Amino acid sequence: MCDKKAEIFQGIDKLTRISRGFQGAVVLSTAAELELFTLLDKKALTPSEVAGSLGLDLRAASILLHALAGLELLEKKEGRFGNSPLAAELLVRGKPHYQGDIIRHSGHLIDRWMRLPEVLKNGRPPEQPSLAANPQTMRDFILGMHNIALLSAEKVAAALDLGRSRHLLDLGGGPGTYAITFCRLHPQLSAAVFDLPQVIEGITAGQVAAAGLQGRISLLKGDYLKDDIGSGYDLVLISNIIHSLGERGNRTLIGKAFRALIPGGRIVVKDFLLDENRVTPPFASMFAVNMLTGTAEGGCYTYEEVRGYLRDAGFECEESLDLSPQDRIVMGVKPA
Repeated sequence: MCDKKAEIFQGIDKLTRISRGFQGAVVLSTAAELELFTLLDKKALTPSEVAGSLGLDLRAASILLHALAGLELLEKKEGRFGNSPLAAELLVRGKPHYQGDIIRHSGHLIDRWMRLPEVLKNGRPPEQPSLAANPQTMRDFILGMHNIALLSAEKVAAALDLGRSRHLLDLGGGPGTYAITFCRLHPQLSAAVFDLPQVIEGITAGQVAAAGLQGRISLLKGDYLKDDIGSGYDLVLISNIIHSLGERGNRTLIGKAFRALIPGGRIVVKDFLLDENRVTPPFASMFAVNMLTGTAEGGCYTYEEVRGYLRDAGFECEESLDLSPQDRIVMGVKPA
């Protein structure tokens, strides 16, 4: 009986953590939206000082600060609040591994997740403004991709053996983080980043210029499903794109990549790929719900589904790589 009660209590605790998980997410994304951690970078402040600096109600600011301290993102000492080591490293704008953009982007997703019951009935999300309709929302999304890629680009580059590559196409490359990292690591490499005009003009161009790589990275504007993506590449990278598309869109995209490659060229598809059971890794099965709430046809795909797309386009499949739950890769080569 005691064992059964303990099991029940453990089950209730698990359900409580799941059902209330949104609370910490909202607290964190709100603090990131306020740039609170950047404010606290130089010195710890009192609730009154934080409220005055950010234009907040004093009682509300105090409650938020204490909640963040409870999450171990802030530290409270003698009535003042300062960043924890984690926040100081990852949540202060300008730090090398800053994650604030992707956290703000995650906060923007909460409203659409709350409409999941409606989506389940209709099979697709309701009409919603495009990212381009809100420049700040789009900027958080694209720079959020930069936050994520900063942590994985070097690891991916090492796994791909880029020493034999000369001309890369980063298809749907957003902020250009992979192209920039790959070119920095391999002096023989040139690259093209292809994305929507508002992304290229508003973000990518600035990122490439800041890296000093304008002479080696060209910028191509358009819709990758409709417009010409160029040719003569020996490597095409499609990173975290296929989850936003359905099967038809992915077949179109991979077919265009095949035609853009020279014989012997390689395609690298990196995404949140599912095991064949479609349950694991949990990150990917949950991310599929994110695509359900935000796209008409997107989702997460298994290794074998992606290999099927490659084979049907004409590629010979090479090895797959499981670098992390967020960094899973399927590769193919265009026959010589």
